[in-house]
Parts: sequence; structure tokens; C-alpha cells
Amino acid sequence: MIFLRNVHRAWLRSLMTVLGIAGGVALFAAILAMTTDLQKQLRGAIGAYNLEVVVYERRATSPFSSKISGEQMQSLRQHFGTRLTPIVVGTLNEKWNAYAMVVGVEPGFSQRIPLVVGERFKPGRREIVLGEIGAQRLQLQPGQSLRLDGEDYTISGVFRSGSRMFDGAVMTGIADAQKMLSQGGTAGQYTMALLQTTSHEDKDRFIGEVQARFPGLRAIPGTEFAGSLRLLKVVDTFAYTISLVALMGTCLLVTNTLLMAVAERTREIGILMTVGWTPWLVLRMLLAESLLLCALGTGVGNVLAVLLLRVVNGMESIGYGWSPVSLPPTLVLGSFVATAMVAVVALVWPAVVVWRLQPLSALRHE
Repeated sequence: MIFLRNVHRAWLRSLMTVLGIAGGVALFAAILAMTTDLQKQLRGAIGAYNLEVVVYERRATSPFSSKISGEQMQSLRQHFGTRLTPIVVGTLNEKWNAYAMVVGVEPGFSQRIPLVVGERFKPGRREIVLGEIGAQRLQLQPGQSLRLDGEDYTISGVFRSGSRMFDGAVMTGIADAQKMLSQGGTAGQYTMALLQTTSHEDKDRFIGEVQARFPGLRAIPGTEFAGSLRLLKVVDTFAYTISLVALMGTCLLVTNTLLMAVAERTREIGILMTVGWTPWLVLRMLLAESLLLCALGTGVGNVLAVLLLRVVNGMESIGYGWSPVSLPPTLVLGSFVATAMVAVVALVWPAVVVWRLQPLSALRHE
């Protein structure tokens, strides 16, 4: 095939183009994989335990930055009873992890999270259960200790929640978590509360009751939890902007390669036109070259994206399990579709050049 011969003939330029496309695709795929995976983890963690309603501070920018006082939580308990589950969530800057996530829960809620090994923590005894990913990264087992907020806590067990982000966290009693995360070392504040419902009607009713009875609090459906994180929205915007820039750069790179190919093969194109080739046939040949380069670059780029994700996942500057280590099939397919569109768009400028090319002037081209 002519287009394969043309790509092979200028192999160095083709190689540099493929590597450039691969770099853009790797950036595009890795960033989107991290943002979509984080949203998936949050939604999965909420849905896995049938937590239909999330209650947090109305003034907070997101549930994770919320602060609910002890008095407010007590009022919620009196109104909703056993359906209410208080939660304390935060991060500590430890030597072994700059974003060590700490989750404080009641013993009843911890019973719903399966253990891999060991036993559940006992409140008030400075015991913790460690997520499976955290245990693997730190190479710790039940019976050993882990330093948190300047104190040693005994690991009583290792849990698996099904969410990588939480499987890299530390779980303990609410009082211990409050003590670790409170700036003054005093207990009393909560991050959020979870309400378990049995029907869609209950969910709507509970949300309405929180809005009416507790003006300082806000209630949202669990399905909207990820969307309520303002930081996640900022990250999403940044990710899509960087991805768009990467695709635009890839498009310019392919356009430049095709223009160079047309300039170098002007006389050859003129000969083809004199023997009956129409501009459409020439453009079809260039489109095949463009699609081939983009396909090769996308394949290499997806491999580089996986390697990049694994490197990021191994960094201590991010939380354990916060980064995925593979690309979802839909994203891989989407990257091929996106670069196929890039291949077509990149052909616009070369198409104008080819369409205006006259056979006789092309034959005189040196």
C-alpha cells in the first residue's frame, strides 16, 4: 500500500510524530483516568453501604471540609435515631504519607466493612484498622503499631472496603479520630452524617426535614456526593482544559507532518494527478497516513499513561490508593476515537494545499 510505503520512507519524521502523539495521548488519558476514577470511588463507597443521604455543614465548600458541632449531631441523633451514622474524616501529614486519611466511625458502622485479617478496633483503646492497600504499602500486620499525630496506635485488623481511596486509609473510633484531627487536640466536632433510607420517599422526606429543622446544615442525595466536592469540580475543569490543550497540540503536530509530506512529495503528487488521480484520491492517501500515525501514537500513549499512573500511585506525596493503576476500556476506546477525529481535522490545511495544486506546476516543482 502506498501510504505504508510513504510512512516508512520518512521513518524518522514518522517516529517523532508517533512519539509526539503518544505524549499528548498519555497526558490526556492519565488525567482523565484519575479524575473519573476518583468520582467512581466516591460514588461506589456511598452506594456500597446504602447511604442514601449525606448531611454536612451548609457553609462548607464540600462535605470533607464540613464541621458539625457536638450539639448539632446530638440534635440529629434525637431526630433520626439509629438511621444516623456520624463520620469524622480528615488527613494527617505523616512521614510515611503526606495525605494519610483518617476515618472515624462508630463500632456499629465498622461492622459493615469486611475484614481481611485480624479483628475490629475497640473504641478508647488507641486501636485502629488499616486499609488493605495501606497495609501492603507499609508492610504492616495486626499487632504492630502505626504512628499517628505523634502517638502510637495498635493495628487490630486490616479491612477491605472496595474503594481504593478508603482502602489506603486508617479507620478508628470517632473520639480517637477527633483527637487526631482537631487542631487543639480537643474532641467534639464531626465532619458529616450519613442517613440510611429504605425507599426513595424516605430519602426525599429526610432531606426536606434536615433543610427545615436544621438551618445550619445541608442534606444531599448520596448520588450527588462526588458532584458536591468543589475541589473536584476545579480538578475536572483543569483536567479537561489540559486534555484539550494536549489534543490541540497533537492536531498541530499531525498537521505539520502532513504539510511537510505534501511539500516533499509535490512532484510525486503531480505525477499521480497526470495519470488520473483526483485530489480526493490524494487526500485519501494522506488520511490513511494520518490515521495510521494517530493509531500508533494512541497505542503507545495508552501504554505510557498506564506507566505514568503507576509512577504517580507510588509517590508518597499523594494518598495511598488515590490514583488508579490502569485505564478503563471506555477511556482507551475514547482515546482512539479522539485521535481519529484529530487525524481528520489535521487534514484540513493539507487538503486546501492539495486542492489548489495544479498538475503542471507540481511537475515543475523542485
